[in-house]
Amino acid sequence: MTKLLIDGDMIVHRSCIAVEKDTRFLDRYHILFSSFEDAWFVMQETLADITDIAGTDDVVFVFSAEENWRKTIVDPEYKSNRKESRKPLAYWSVIEEIERQYPTHRLPLLEADDTLGIMQTSAEPGSTCIWTLDKDLKQIPGFQIRDDEVIEITEEEGDRFHLFQILAGDPTDGYHGCPGVGKETANKALADKIKLWPTEHVLKRGPRKGETEIRWEEIPSETPWKTVLSFYRRAGLKPKDALHQARLAKILRAEDYVNGEIKLWEPKK
Repeated sequence: MTKLLIDGDMIVHRSCIAVEKDTRFLDRYHILFSSFEDAWFVMQETLADITDIAGTDDVVFVFSAEENWRKTIVDPEYKSNRKESRKPLAYWSVIEEIERQYPTHRLPLLEADDTLGIMQTSAEPGSTCIWTLDKDLKQIPGFQIRDDEVIEITEEEGDRFHLFQILAGDPTDGYHGCPGVGKETANKALADKIKLWPTEHVLKRGPRKGETEIRWEEIPSETPWKTVLSFYRRAGLKPKDALHQARLAKILRAEDYVNGEIKLWEPKK
């Protein structure tokens, strides 16, 4: 039977947010309140829906650890944009109840995304399926529930999505990718297998006639990583800047987490 790996952070957050209520009294005061029972009901309804889609009742809820390896090893400012955000009401109570009733899993220093990635890529192919709404997990090969259906992501597709994230960035997670590169540009560059190459161009008319300027031409790229580096170069950045973003964007797989040690991502030669 397929084991369904559930993004516990995601399902609990969504369930609790859904039942928060804002009430007003004396025309001036607002009170935000919630009900554990309502949040638990929403969580159970969501769980029933996704187990039905996956065709299994064998589930594991995966949660993030308190400490985050991206902050401690790569960048202390990772997700600093979320410092002022709060957990929804009833959040911790719902997690405690899940831990009483269901199998759960978390690994030291790892976000739920990473633990999901490690669990899926260390299991027998096809024996697990991930549920999450986080697009970062598109980096992980194997079965996932997306848009209410089970899809399969290949290793090549997962690798490419990581490179896409390095270019396009993910501001909600606190890394911005390459300046001046949006989703469409990132997708097209990787799909077309091109890189940017600087050439000197002599202006032939206008007030700057005779002056030279750098123009960036599209030429075939030897590797996807060289595609990425060329866009960072155009933005005035260095390979180390691209590597920094790559490590923030990377969702760990089994080979990246050996005996509790995290192996930082390196581009393929």
